[in-house]
Amino acid sequence: MFNVIGTGSKGNCFTFGNLMIDLGLPYDRIKNYLGDVTYILLTHRHNDHLNLTTLRKVIANTNATFVCGWWLKEYLPNDKVKIVEAGRNYELDDYRISPVIAYHDAPNFGYRIMKDGHKHFHITDTATLDGITARGYDSASIECNHCEIRARELIQEAKEKGEFTHLEGAMNSHLSVQKAIDFCRTNGIKNLIPVHVGESTKSEVLKALRIWDENLK
Repeated sequence: MFNVIGTGSKGNCFTFGNLMIDLGLPYDRIKNYLGDVTYILLTHRHNDHLNLTTLRKVIANTNATFVCGWWLKEYLPNDKVKIVEAGRNYELDDYRISPVIAYHDAPNFGYRIMKDGHKHFHITDTATLDGITARGYDSASIECNHCEIRARELIQEAKEKGEFTHLEGAMNSHLSVQKAIDFCRTNGIKNLIPVHVGESTKSEVLKALRIWDENLK
C-alpha cells in the first residue's frame, strides 16, 4: 500500500493509497501518480521534501487538499489547505491521521496513518524517536539516514585529516538505521520500509537492514 516514488537528499515523495506524502521531486516525476490523490500530507519546508515549483504545478493541476503544520500555510491557498496539530486525530475520508512532532532543524511532522484496519507510521528528518510510539502497527516508513558506527568512524577520520564532513550535522538532525530498527523492535513493527538513506554509509545501512530482516524470519 505504501509506495516510494523517490527518496533521499535529492528529493522525497511517497503515496499511501489516495494519500501523497511530500513533494520534493520534480513535477514530471510525480504527475502520473496524482490522478487518484485526494490529500497531500506535507512535512517541512526543506526543498527535498517541498519543491516550490512542483507545489505550484500541483496546486494548478489537482483538486487535492494539502494537510500540514502551521509553518507551511504561507505557501498554500486557503481553500486547499487543512492545518493540523500534533497529537490530534483527523478524518480524511476513509483515512484517519495523527501528526507527530519530528525533531529536525526546521518545524517538521511525521504521520500516523490508518485505513481499513491497517496502521502505518511515516517519519523522516528527525534526530530521535524518543517519546513517540506506534505499537502494533502493520508497517512503517522510517528514515534510516546513516549507520551510527561507520558515521563516527568517518567523522574521526575527517578530523584527523583536518577535513569537514556533513555526517556530524547529519547525526544531530537525522535518524540512524540503528534507532529505526530499535523503534520497530520496541513497537512490534515487522514491515520496515527504509527511506532517506544517505550515501556516505549506505552499504552499512543496507547490511544492518538485511540482518534485521533475517532475524525476523
